[in-house]
Amino acid sequence: IKMHNIFFTKLLYISFFLLILLIYSSCTNDRTNIIMAAASLEEILSIEYEQAENKNNFFISYGGSLSIARRVENNQNKIGAVILASDSSINILVNKGIIDNKNIRTLAKNSLVLASKNKVESYEEFLNKINLNSNYKIVIADEKIAPAGKYSKQVIDKILSEEIKDKKLISSGDVSYVSNLLIYNEDYYGIIYKSEAIKNDLQVIYEFPNHLHDEIVYRVGILNNNNNLSISNFIDKLTSSELLIKLDDLGFSVEK
Repeated sequence: IKMHNIFFTKLLYISFFLLILLIYSSCTNDRTNIIMAAASLEEILSIEYEQAENKNNFFISYGGSLSIARRVENNQNKIGAVILASDSSINILVNKGIIDNKNIRTLAKNSLVLASKNKVESYEEFLNKINLNSNYKIVIADEKIAPAGKYSKQVIDKILSEEIKDKKLISSGDVSYVSNLLIYNEDYYGIIYKSEAIKNDLQVIYEFPNHLHDEIVYRVGILNNNNNLSISNFIDKLTSSELLIKLDDLGFSVEK
């Protein structure tokens, strides 16, 4: 009888241990571990991520802000935070109850510039060339997937005629894709973020006044279902004075 009791006691302990292990495993699998961020922030965020103390507890995925917002809208699994380049993108998540306004903060602002690979010329010279029957094209991001495309389209509609847009305008990809086209095509002009031009060592021909397009503002939002302290700590450190100086050096506008 004594041996029988010892056997069942051990069995009870083993069952309890397995139950605890199962609960822990389930909680671990449900833990958020992804930050999704605008592609135009990849350079600066990659540096901050490499210096993060608990970087093994999460990773950062990059893409067009509108595409990210639509992705999160449909499936928030594993996603703890977003960093997006437009109010319209983050408002999608606010309106769906995925992020509360109290969990949103402003990281930085940006501007739009006319850029090219190596042309040193004036804005007036650009307008003359693009309006002539020449091989020059102007490239912008696709407004369906990237806020940069929407902002650029707002500028294009104010500076070019419908006829010239039909002949000269190329709209494709996100802002990083546009930058790559400029790097490898000397006959292309592009409208991109100022930070993107600096990052890729492109020639800035002209910086467009802000009244020509909607405000370009980067918002950081922590999802309501985030349960990863490492993600929260990383987001908190994005407001440090050291990071703001780096953002300023890269062409972003920040409040110091």
